[in-house]
Amino acid sequence: MSDRKAKIGFVGCGNHATSTLYPTLHKIPQLELVAVCDLKEELAKRNARFFGSLRWYTDVKEMLEKEELDGVIIVGSPQMHTEVGKICLDAGKPIFVEKPSAVSYKEAISLARYAEEKGLWGGVAYMKRYAVGYQMAKQIAESQEFGNIHSLQIEFSNGPYPSIWGITDPAKAFLICQAVHLFNLARFFCGDIAEVYAKLHRVSENMFAYAIVGEFQTGVPFVINLNSLEAKDWKIRERLCLSGNGCYLEVIDMLHLRYRPKDLLFPGFKVGGRTQLLTWTPEWTEIIATKAEGTFGYKGEIEAFAKACLGDGKPASSLLDGAKDLKVAEAIWESANSGKLVQLSYDD
Repeated sequence: MSDRKAKIGFVGCGNHATSTLYPTLHKIPQLELVAVCDLKEELAKRNARFFGSLRWYTDVKEMLEKEELDGVIIVGSPQMHTEVGKICLDAGKPIFVEKPSAVSYKEAISLARYAEEKGLWGGVAYMKRYAVGYQMAKQIAESQEFGNIHSLQIEFSNGPYPSIWGITDPAKAFLICQAVHLFNLARFFCGDIAEVYAKLHRVSENMFAYAIVGEFQTGVPFVINLNSLEAKDWKIRERLCLSGNGCYLEVIDMLHLRYRPKDLLFPGFKVGGRTQLLTWTPEWTEIIATKAEGTFGYKGEIEAFAKACLGDGKPASSLLDGAKDLKVAEAIWESANSGKLVQLSYDD
């Protein structure tokens, strides 16, 4: 087994990258942080010092010219992901960008095709696909006992959502910049989405709710409820429910999984109803280790990128996946404003 490490450059030293992603790097044996880059010199210096980078830069082109890198992680605004992503692809480097990969499907698919034309690849940071609870749910849902997924429900809420990254309407920004996580999660379990119908209810400029129904290409129906109503500040609530054939499972806040199998776990103690459940909750030492540890998937997504840079697999969400998630977001926005069912095509 090779002990070679992927030499990685990290572009972006902002709050999310610094608090959530950089802390995972030293836990990934396949990764060596060679260089960091940020337009603000003080941030680049700080992260190089904090996280053991050999060198720091304020110009990504200079970093690419001077360093021998196997791949580049890019975390900033969606516009930065697209612009810097293409610069890195021009230098022959695979990329891993934070979600969303762009502010529109048109720009996201352009980035995906650009990588393909260069004979390269890229990934998008949808950490939920690596979260332990969702990984366990995926394994259960694919088991013979579960009998395939026949219905999917997702609920998601956080506090009031702002206008961000040049998207003036907060309700649209919420779909593009936040809810793409949930569209990607739905596709993780059931594949591409064929059609959506959405209703948008506004309480104020930054507080609103979406009710979304639709169908996957397999014919499986889904319901997604999204809102920014349930807290005054940034408090998130998340629930996934999958219905199988005579059984179901749910994952709450990525920390609690409940599975009701077909057969009673203890048939001698039948008391009726759906009372006998298998449950999973991470114990406290797993939680206290670090919020970026494997429970929530942040480590897993970057570890997968490092391995892919060494020729071992590919990230769970490609640049094409990132584009498809934005297509879903735009279709929901179109439906919410037109009052019509919107069908999705992925041929363009």
